[in-house]
Amino acid sequence: MQLEKVTAEIRPRGRWESIDLGCALVRANYGKVMSAWLLTAVPLWFIIVSLCQLISNAEVGAWLAGVLCLWVVPFCDRIPLWVLSRRLFGDDPSCMDVLKSLPGLWSKRLLLTVLCGPLDLGRGLSQPVMQLEGLKGKAYKHRVRVLARNGGEGASQASMIGLVLVLATMFSMLFVFFTTVGLFGDEILIEEFWVDHVLGSDAVFMPAPYVWILVGLMLSAITVIEPFCVGAGFAIYINSRTVTEGWDIELAFKRMSERVNGMMQTAGKVLTLVIAAGLCIGEACASNERLERVMADGDFEVHTEVIEVPVDRERWSWWDIGDGWQLEGLGAIANVIFYLIVASLVAGLIWLIHSNRHIFSGAAIAQDGGRSSARVRSVMGMVVSPESLPDDIAKAAREAWDTGEHHLAMSLLYRGSISALIHQDEVVIESSDTESDCLRAVLGHVADARGQYFSRLTQAWMRLAYGNMLPSDSAADEMIGAWPFGKEQGS
Repeated sequence: MQLEKVTAEIRPRGRWESIDLGCALVRANYGKVMSAWLLTAVPLWFIIVSLCQLISNAEVGAWLAGVLCLWVVPFCDRIPLWVLSRRLFGDDPSCMDVLKSLPGLWSKRLLLTVLCGPLDLGRGLSQPVMQLEGLKGKAYKHRVRVLARNGGEGASQASMIGLVLVLATMFSMLFVFFTTVGLFGDEILIEEFWVDHVLGSDAVFMPAPYVWILVGLMLSAITVIEPFCVGAGFAIYINSRTVTEGWDIELAFKRMSERVNGMMQTAGKVLTLVIAAGLCIGEACASNERLERVMADGDFEVHTEVIEVPVDRERWSWWDIGDGWQLEGLGAIANVIFYLIVASLVAGLIWLIHSNRHIFSGAAIAQDGGRSSARVRSVMGMVVSPESLPDDIAKAAREAWDTGEHHLAMSLLYRGSISALIHQDEVVIESSDTESDCLRAVLGHVADARGQYFSRLTQAWMRLAYGNMLPSDSAADEMIGAWPFGKEQGS
């Protein structure tokens, strides 16, 4: 092993400093590592997912695909480990080199890896021993124990931290996904998808579409985090070997030997130059005497003559006008550019004020009795504008309930009530208000039977939305028949 080619500083480190070194090594070679990962791990996952989709039970196939993709992660870890080990010692492997080494990497300790899968949390230290040193049996076990005692105890901790980061990344992606769908998705389409694939599903635990979403998010999180876990384990392995085998001392002696050899070579060169200089001094003296005799000859005498050339002062160029005119011209150009910039800024400010004039205008507020002229179009992500609702909401809700679309029927009643209260009764409801906020605003503004109806409707809606508890047919008939807001929701 040529330690002098190592691209990192070889010295004993603590466990956290070793983990930091591994993450820095991955960051420095992220392009190479991710290219190798996408070239090998992603196609393997694609094959597993494609095969699991052939299973007749969609829910079982989705769960099996997620488990199998997670189980082959140790095989995928061997790819970034191979790339990092080559890069640490100065090599530059290509994608073709990765493909050529793939059969040998995945065939080592195949049965043990299949049996243990991702359950071996200490594989960050043991995998380099198997893959890079090629040890087996008792020699492999003894080597892992020795390295674990000498600085390798942090491998399991690095694996646990990686698992936590994978879960955190996965659920962060899940939160962003549902937030994006809730903000920008079509409310009706989302409700129809929920009714068809969730409420109408006969899944035992979770409908297959949601399982596939979780599997995709899990594989994306593993792709982002797992190379750093491999790098941390590899750095812990390198640090353990440094402590066990004294790599830093070996490198120090090699550098000392190189310095001594360099000094000896330098001393030999200096001695050679001194001898050569001494031999040349005598020859140089004799040469100087001959040169002086030659230069003393009359043929080498230097003769000088001064000739005056008249200058035509009538000839001039525009540069002779002087620096003052040039500076004045540049100043005028700079003034023009400055005023153009100022004019552009003023025009942009005027356009900005004109585009947002409704913010600065108080006339609309005064004419409307202190109310905001812009009514909200959505509340809690639900569209409540009149044009988004049918003309006869009670009739549409009745038809939806009779056809089994219970969630849609209740949604029409709730959205229609909020729309009518906003546009007919001028109840102030913000787009960020919750069901409880809306109920408080309505009860504080509407004291008649409509307020009591909205209170009963809100309770039924919240039980359905958050507890998946449908109202009885009689209760639904009563709420549809007692719809108190008429056919119009205001304008």
